Amino acid sequence: MNPVLAIIAAVAALAGLGLLWWRRSVGREIAVMAETPTTPAGGVAKLAPGTLTEVKGTLRVREPLTGEFSNKPCAYFKAEIEREETYWERDSQGRSQRRTRTSIVYTNMKYGACLIQDESGRVGIDFDGATVEATEVVNEPTTAPGAGNASGVIGGILSALSSTNSTYRRKESILAPDIPVFVLGEVQQAGLIGKPAQGSKNKLFVISHKSAEERTKALTSTTRWLLTFAILALAIAAGMLVWSVAEGQKKAAVFAPTITQLA
Repeated sequence: MNPVLAIIAAVAALAGLGLLWWRRSVGREIAVMAETPTTPAGGVAKLAPGTLTEVKGTLRVREPLTGEFSNKPCAYFKAEIEREETYWERDSQGRSQRRTRTSIVYTNMKYGACLIQDESGRVGIDFDGATVEATEVVNEPTTAPGAGNASGVIGGILSALSSTNSTYRRKESILAPDIPVFVLGEVQQAGLIGKPAQGSKNKLFVISHKSAEERTKALTSTTRWLLTFAILALAIAAGMLVWSVAEGQKKAAVFAPTITQLA
């Protein structure tokens, strides 16, 4: 068995299994959404704490925030600065290959006192611990964090670092006030909708600008792509394994006559 090909086969197999696990978790989310009844905002207070429910309505915020990069009014924003660094790496044959890696070097997230309103009434939501699906309003190149505000030696160092082998982008996603939202979460003791309580079997808490139908369609599409890539990864793993065994047998056949002559 060729060890290099065997390692590649193992990596591809792990990737395929990981994609299948991811697909299973997405499938569970689709199933939970389908099984969870929609509750009018005014009826959430009648549900027992810990009940999983979904609410559809208009997002209201007591005092709108201002997006950090966009300066747009919002109920929620998440601002990030992303760094893409270029570096060189040697492969197994000693050849240099150009690689890139991405990391988040700055993040800031804020939300206001929010509630969902519909014809039946209103219910408060606590964003803490939520998976928020917001609208991206900023995605553009920027300087290194602090480079534009620093002066003297520190400013020079930051400028030098930003101009070597790294580029930066700033991104911001927001939920604007008074837009339709979909929320899937648990009823809290205070009557709010929030994250699952400790020990709860439910793990989902989603606040989204997408409708339930749009989320279901997007998640279903994701499961299809994940299955396609998982099958491809497992096929590559199987092919590499067969190749590894074949290469090992060739190598054994080459050395077999020599061993026989020595005997």
